[in-house]
Amino acid sequence: MFLRKGRSRKGLTYAELSRRTSAYSAATLQRAAGGRSVPSRQVARAYAMACGLDVDETDRLWLEARRAERSERPGTGRRSVPKPRMMRDLADLGAGLADAHERGGAPSRREMQRRATAAGTRLSSSAAQRIVTRRQIPSSREQLVAFLRACEVPERDHAEWERAWSRVRRHHAAELNVSRTLLDRQEAEAADSPSGRVTAEQAARLLSAAGYTPAEPYRGYNAPWTVRCRYCTAVKRIRLSDHADGRAMQCPQCSTEAERTVQRVWAALFYQQRWKEYGMPADEAEIFRRCWVAGVERRQSRLHVTVGAPSELFHMAGLADPSAWEALVASAVRDELDTVSEVVYVTCTDRLN
Repeated sequence: MFLRKGRSRKGLTYAELSRRTSAYSAATLQRAAGGRSVPSRQVARAYAMACGLDVDETDRLWLEARRAERSERPGTGRRSVPKPRMMRDLADLGAGLADAHERGGAPSRREMQRRATAAGTRLSSSAAQRIVTRRQIPSSREQLVAFLRACEVPERDHAEWERAWSRVRRHHAAELNVSRTLLDRQEAEAADSPSGRVTAEQAARLLSAAGYTPAEPYRGYNAPWTVRCRYCTAVKRIRLSDHADGRAMQCPQCSTEAERTVQRVWAALFYQQRWKEYGMPADEAEIFRRCWVAGVERRQSRLHVTVGAPSELFHMAGLADPSAWEALVASAVRDELDTVSEVVYVTCTDRLN
């Protein structure tokens, strides 16, 4: 609205506006004032100057619009950005540097590289990208200064930013030390060897027990490890430390396939009347038609299936004596999944669907 009103007061067409800016086409300037997206700060400034508008006010409104546009994107809700003197952790510093980039006109990564070079510092476009997207903080004091200059942060503010950067790095190092101590303790409890470390041989045994084969050499208890599922051949990245924490190392692709299969078998048995092929009495089949598969967990070649039943059915004879129908469901599932070689354990619950 600010840009459109400025052009209207001057009585300029977009063609005339384009000639005044000399750098931007009429279509670019028209899009800038169209309201569908926020233009670059350079375009907004050129438009404003051609219309005789206040450039400082243009910058203020541009920054406000840019922040509003970003906050509307899914998963990008705006968090408050502390002043450099209040920054403590990586999240604070990352948010502050991203905000400095916005205040500097949100320059492109190539433009940031050019600005840093012109200021006598070095900043690669890839490093600028990682810092702006909060995937890393500057790796050195020199890279921090280069980033600040690329974002046109006044030199008088650099000392405060450098103190914030040092403080955040100290805090992060302390957190890493605590984390390493806990991981060392956890590995010592899991290790078979007197050294307190999980060896490559023990890691291979743990991996095999979980149904995987290594796709690359073992590099450490907490190091990412590329592994392959023995049953579906899917590749995934795991950490042994996660598995020791109690977090499942099961293959998500196998579990998804198994759940779909069990759901299909259940529907065929009790909705398409295949129970007749397995000799189940009709009254029991009617009970199970009112139940559902509440969960499926695959553990190598064994499936754990949880069957949900309405509370009024839970104590009926067919559910109370599960041996017959457990064998029936297990047999039907094994007919569909040839990689399930062991007994399929089925339990009942009165959880509501």
